[in-house]
Amino acid sequence: MFEKKKKDMTLQEVTELLEQLRLPTALVFTPLNLESEKKKFFDSDTYEPYFKYRIVKNDNEKVLNKLSKVQVISDVDPRISKFYIDLIASKTEANELMHAVGNNQKVTEISKERFGMPSPILFRNAARVLRGVVKNYNLAKSPPKVKDKDMLGYDEIVKVFDGVFDELGLEGWEVYRSMNIPKNGAKVGVKRKQILVNEEIQRSKFKLRKLIVHEVGTHVLRSINGMNTGFTALGNANLPAYLDVEEGLATWNESEMGVLTENGLKKKAAYVYAIQIGESMTFRQLYNALLGSLPKNAAFNIVYRVKRGLADTAKPGIYTKDIVYFRGFRKVLKKLGDDKSLYPLLYAGKIDFKQCDWVREGLIPKAEIVPSKEMWNKIFKKVGI
Repeated sequence: MFEKKKKDMTLQEVTELLEQLRLPTALVFTPLNLESEKKKFFDSDTYEPYFKYRIVKNDNEKVLNKLSKVQVISDVDPRISKFYIDLIASKTEANELMHAVGNNQKVTEISKERFGMPSPILFRNAARVLRGVVKNYNLAKSPPKVKDKDMLGYDEIVKVFDGVFDELGLEGWEVYRSMNIPKNGAKVGVKRKQILVNEEIQRSKFKLRKLIVHEVGTHVLRSINGMNTGFTALGNANLPAYLDVEEGLATWNESEMGVLTENGLKKKAAYVYAIQIGESMTFRQLYNALLGSLPKNAAFNIVYRVKRGLADTAKPGIYTKDIVYFRGFRKVLKKLGDDKSLYPLLYAGKIDFKQCDWVREGLIPKAEIVPSKEMWNKIFKKVGI
């Protein structure tokens, strides 16, 4: 007997099914052989990386099959219902993208559909930033180089984060040592209330402030406030449109707190530039093109980010997700420049600008925690950075 698919579900039914999905795209798109291929690349003038990826088994197809016929969420406002119906379609596309790993053509097609390509205006502005035209951005001076003995290591960084969590009243949050995070990297794990960091992490106080403002001050707080709305999808990654605001707001916060440098902005602009010109280029051709604006390691990292998910990087292909950083920053910069009152509304959850009306109209509650420059200065002084 075929299982009859329901055309309407309650919020709880849909939420329970969505929470069964496993979509660790960033993990899947991180090559198993990244470090060895990077070494081969720098040991040669001609070598093109060939990336290998992990195979992920899950029940996503079974879950998405149950959700595929849902047309309405029966016990919520129609706007919330439409959001969840759109979310189901988005999760289906995200699942297709994750399982396309290693297929250059599919990764390119799905990511272009999902995240878009640079507009002519965005590309021109990215090119301007790369050649140093940055007067329209509120940038901080790059701090002096820190000696190795003055860098903060894993244990010191954990203490700082614990102090930040305590000051913000974030119960249950912790730093978690993870070998799946790139060297010296960090990432928010929302579901388990964790900041995932590489165990060999080292940061200066300046870069640690930047990390905290970006990860905790944006991603964690928007997630916590979103969970408090009663719609858990607003506390997790949801529709692609939220991602521009999510990363754009994080960069805006960096700028507001005086930790966004010209080099930091150039990196975000370089993603746009590389995505625009790099689809038909090989990994090395794109790398060589970026050497006109970036040091060799920075150029490699940019090319890797827009070529991850591909297998043979000597063949055409592009992964466009990282367009959201520079595009999102410019979008947030303009919107908040026109109306600063939008800032606290954006903290109601992982929402985009259109959903700010949901907060104004009381469809979802206002944020319980909204950061400010004064708040961060007080916290950073207390935790010693």
